Amino acid sequence: MLIRNWQEGGRTDLICLVCGRKAANMGGGLGVCPECIMARWEECLHRIEAVHAESRQAFGLPLHPPSTPDGILCNLCSHQCRMSPTECGYCGIRRGTGASLRRDGRSRARVSHYYDPLPTNCVADWVCPGGTGSGHPAYAHERGPEVGFYNLAVFFEACNFNCLFCQNWSFKKTGGPNREWQTIESLTGAVNNKTSCICYFGGDPTPQIPFAIRVSQRAREENPDQILRICWETNGSMHRAWLKQMVRLSLDSGGCIKVDLKAWNPHIHKALCGCDNRQVLENFSTLAKYAALRPDPPLLIASTLLVPGYVGEEEIGHLASFIARCNPDIPYALLAFAPQFCMDDFPTSSFEQVEACLEAAKQAGLQRVHLGNRHLVGARG
Repeated sequence: MLIRNWQEGGRTDLICLVCGRKAANMGGGLGVCPECIMARWEECLHRIEAVHAESRQAFGLPLHPPSTPDGILCNLCSHQCRMSPTECGYCGIRRGTGASLRRDGRSRARVSHYYDPLPTNCVADWVCPGGTGSGHPAYAHERGPEVGFYNLAVFFEACNFNCLFCQNWSFKKTGGPNREWQTIESLTGAVNNKTSCICYFGGDPTPQIPFAIRVSQRAREENPDQILRICWETNGSMHRAWLKQMVRLSLDSGGCIKVDLKAWNPHIHKALCGCDNRQVLENFSTLAKYAALRPDPPLLIASTLLVPGYVGEEEIGHLASFIARCNPDIPYALLAFAPQFCMDDFPTSSFEQVEACLEAAKQAGLQRVHLGNRHLVGARG
């Protein structure tokens, strides 16, 4: 069984099923080494697909994006699922009926929310108004951290990726077909005079992005004189038609769009996340064109989780160079790894890995590079 409870000392070394090489400092969950993924992709693909299939089957999720020829098209994300009335999309939210596509993820959503005291442990806390006071007084209550105010944290219980390292995978247990749907009013009613930002994350907001946009518009209309930033944490794979609405909401409110760039190499990305990254990179390039419209606080922020063995110095160098080509002032957060989900037998990020990745990002020309989750970094080897 791939999905185990993490136990101290339960780590296993990877012995690659393709080349037979033993790789230190990597768990065995994926079964193939990064070198083979990049150089011997066809030999790795069957094993990778089997790992993803098992991880999804455990929660009753479709093993692949449905592609029924006469099915109804859902065009919210890069998967472009075509579903019959008895099928649901890869994210598990929509079914192949007109009623489902008009309603699910639009006027209702599988979502939960809570109040997170500011400054919070946010990917952008080192540059955003809530954590630093940037943009005061238009976008922040204080010149420093907004102590005494709250982020309305909106957790979408669905995702169109299948990240084997998912840090929030427990939503797959609670976000199934019996989970209660929430309305737009249930979220806008949660905004009070101490709410200074709304942040959508998950899972991912992408499969239910029309709902998030409607909530944001309504909340801003109902609280016209209040600082109420609209922020997103997303894999960035939504259909590009939604980008302008996301940008407008965040740009006007002082919020930000945080895109998690999982990997640069498309095969590494597919091995880790179940899909390629073409749409993600195209969307990020588009979003970067808007970043210059509001440098402070920054509109666009990138982040990457440092998956031991798979997302290291080389991947970070490529990603950072890509970001720098878009705009070298875009903040980039590298996130230390915690073992979770199908990669629960991995170690945390090592000091050496983190040090090399930070240097690679800076060498690529980025002006603002930051390490998140410092407490997870292992001791120097």
